[in-house]
Amino acid sequence: MTLRAYTAFLAAFTFLLVIAGGLVTSTGSALAVPDWPLSFGKVFPKMEGGVFYEHGHRMIAATVGFLTIILAIWLWRAAQEPLLKMAGWIALGLVCAQGILGGITVLLKLPAVASVGHACLGQIFFSWICCIAAMAWSSSFPAVSGRESMDPPSKPTGDDVKRLRRLALMTTGFVLFQLLFGAIYRHTGMLLHMHFLGAVLVFVHILLLSKRIRNTIPSDLWLSRPASLLVGLLFVQIGLGVYTWQRPDVPNATAHVAVGALILAISSVISLESFRRVQV
Repeated sequence: MTLRAYTAFLAAFTFLLVIAGGLVTSTGSALAVPDWPLSFGKVFPKMEGGVFYEHGHRMIAATVGFLTIILAIWLWRAAQEPLLKMAGWIALGLVCAQGILGGITVLLKLPAVASVGHACLGQIFFSWICCIAAMAWSSSFPAVSGRESMDPPSKPTGDDVKRLRRLALMTTGFVLFQLLFGAIYRHTGMLLHMHFLGAVLVFVHILLLSKRIRNTIPSDLWLSRPASLLVGLLFVQIGLGVYTWQRPDVPNATAHVAVGALILAISSVISLESFRRVQV
């Protein structure tokens, strides 16, 4: 398996972890296993009821942690780009922090701050793994320069590039804001109105970002295609959100969390690539 294929595999496997974590919360299984790091004092307890979701989540998380160690070493030895060489160690730090925070959440019996932090850090880790995969795959494709001669009206100016980067970062920030208050609502039942406000901000900024990319650098498929996917997921997420609000069952709630994680990951990739691939 090549390094690029491995990063894609790990991103997909980490997405499975996000789904598993969402199922733990959606099924109310977070304290089905009351101890940590073992489960009822065992490495592998009987998988029944809520234990299936909680211990299954732990097993997937442990596997992701092991795979991240391999990624960090592989990137450090094989990657050429300085950021990519360090990216694996950043990912390893994030996954270790996430594991410890998950253990604290169980041992302290689900305090809201720890539970919300665990939910958000998990999605940040997934987004960073997706960014690593994007860097690994896009590094062999030439970047777009705002100073190069391009066919009008595709030529981006320095100001165009700066506005694109600023809008990409703002969009990612609003998506994170939205996920934060979504996690608060899932774990406390509070601040739903802030989650709705975040949805409005995300809706507006994703559409603006997609338009800015089309107007600035439509020829770069590493930005234009993620932008198109982001718009599609936006409307899927809105539909899921409304449906989950009316029928908050396990599949709907978990799917809403999973699509939210994809939106954060793609917006993060666009933000990163706007600095790596579009030169002022």
